[in-house]
Amino acid sequence: MSTAAAVAPPRQLEGLSRCALGPCLLGTAFLVTQQLPVSPMWNSVERVVPAGLLLLALRPALPRGSWWLRSLGLGALNFGAFFALQAFAVHRVPGAVVATVTATQAVLVPLLVALFGERIQPRQVAAAALGVVGVALLVLRAGHRLDAAGVAAALVLAGSAAAGMLLTRHWGTPPGTHHLSTTAWQMLAGGFALVPLAFMLEGGPPAMTHGQVLAAGWLAAAATAAAFALFFGGLHRGVPPATVARLALLSPVVAALLGWTFAGETLSPAQLVGIAMVLSAQLLGASRRG
Repeated sequence: MSTAAAVAPPRQLEGLSRCALGPCLLGTAFLVTQQLPVSPMWNSVERVVPAGLLLLALRPALPRGSWWLRSLGLGALNFGAFFALQAFAVHRVPGAVVATVTATQAVLVPLLVALFGERIQPRQVAAAALGVVGVALLVLRAGHRLDAAGVAAALVLAGSAAAGMLLTRHWGTPPGTHHLSTTAWQMLAGGFALVPLAFMLEGGPPAMTHGQVLAAGWLAAAATAAAFALFFGGLHRGVPPATVARLALLSPVVAALLGWTFAGETLSPAQLVGIAMVLSAQLLGASRRG
């Protein structure tokens, strides 16, 4: 029996695999975004709003009662604040630094879960820490400049991602409502909140070529709609938040492998060690309880 099979039954492995596919699809965004105009706010709007409309078309439903406010809050944390802070942070410090700091949410989530009284196995925290170090080895380079405001924004981004993940799990979905609908509500709330920021910071939407429109379509349909549907679907189906947060570390691994495969980038020995550490973190943290 393999190590993974020894620590999780087949049904749980299937759920973990589906959840892990979300961050893997999200990892394709790093390569595809390079094909778009340099307009991070409008790029975010043009991937999040169409993604929300796509999911809503698949599972049409409107929020009811408290879910209007919950959708606004989750949309702000998981999409609005996420992309706005990411755009600000990348403007001040290298994207590799932002990715590393943001990866700390994998440690923050199990610590917050424990703070609220749920039992967390020590190896969950150890696995998350191992994965974060792996991401650092994968993306960081010597000589990266640091800016206090940029690093602070990345830290707030990590906290926003962690809080959004925990609240998504805590609130679940309204009775009789599919999780695709609640994910769509979040996307539309967060995406429309980004529109005035995009106008203020970047002016009107940039013109795009046919190739860029296709790239934007992939970002919206695959790297956003499908990615977050699978990612949040894991939370709604009972995958523990600490496990979901750890699986999120697969995104930079996929991004690096795609860059190596399609963009002619090289992988140094340190980066290969980083990839091995991120993958080892998934095995170390695997258990019947996640």
